Amino acid sequence: MTASVQAEDPAPKRGIDYSKFDQIEDSDDDKPQTKTSATPTKPAEVEKPHCANCHKDIQKPLRCGVCKKVSYCSPQCQKGDWQFHKRNCKKPEEPKAKEPAKKPVSEEAKARREKKREEEKVVDNDNDDIGIWYRHREWKPTVEPKKEFRPVKVEGAVTDPVAASPSAPAAGSAWNSAGTWEEKDVTEMAKKTLGEKLSAFKETDIASGVLSASADSVEGEASKPVIRGKLRHFFDLSFKVKFIFKWMDSDGQKQAEGTVSISDFTNDTFAEGVLSAPVVELSFKDAKKLDASRRHVVEAGIGAGQWPPSGGLMEQVSSKMKAWAEEYEQLK
Repeated sequence: MTASVQAEDPAPKRGIDYSKFDQIEDSDDDKPQTKTSATPTKPAEVEKPHCANCHKDIQKPLRCGVCKKVSYCSPQCQKGDWQFHKRNCKKPEEPKAKEPAKKPVSEEAKARREKKREEEKVVDNDNDDIGIWYRHREWKPTVEPKKEFRPVKVEGAVTDPVAASPSAPAAGSAWNSAGTWEEKDVTEMAKKTLGEKLSAFKETDIASGVLSASADSVEGEASKPVIRGKLRHFFDLSFKVKFIFKWMDSDGQKQAEGTVSISDFTNDTFAEGVLSAPVVELSFKDAKKLDASRRHVVEAGIGAGQWPPSGGLMEQVSSKMKAWAEEYEQLK
């Protein structure tokens, strides 16, 4: 006879019973994602480039040649958008080159640097006798009363070294006793005196006719500066000499007019050892009135082809110019 054995009940669990929460399902946010064999998603479509001016899609974009960022459909659109795009158009910056790695400093280099620091080190030694001037900030008030400054009389006669030294009288004005830069404008006086000097010329017989002339239109500038106590005479003038050539022809008396323009007449024109010839230009008012042979004779009689002139009308002009230049240095 077998005995039946009954299973003992398990001991009751102690604490809170959480079994009632076992059937609760997680929400969509907390539910673990499971791999599913869903259909593959389509890749995102690449946005087609569009024109920055008319905003149309472009099949063959034309990019900006500077910034390489903006596209256009045609050169006309690029030209129309340039007034707005030029404010932001910049050339892309090139990548910076990597700095080379620093080499490790050797022990010898460290020792040299340390030695150099020791040599350049300033030694602060307050025991040196540097007088009292550099110690005025260390002064402290004392019991002694404040002393007033009183001038000390200098014995013996004192002479002024500037007044005692002899000096040549300065060429400038009374206020410019040092003889520094001083300039006096004498343009009007120079133009007036030169015009009076060139007022009349002698008539010349050439090519079976008579050549007469007179000066006109004196222009330019002139000054008399004092440089380092010496008076200089500067001028740069120009003027014109009008001439009239008269001759008798089978049809009666005829005449031809012309002008000799003289420019760059300076204070160096007649200076010795200085090549500064003025510019001389000859022109006829109506050259057709003279035949070729007679015109050559008149031009030779005027003598404007060389400087200094060797004859003719220009020799008279040259002599008057030289005489005026000498008189100009005496003018004040």
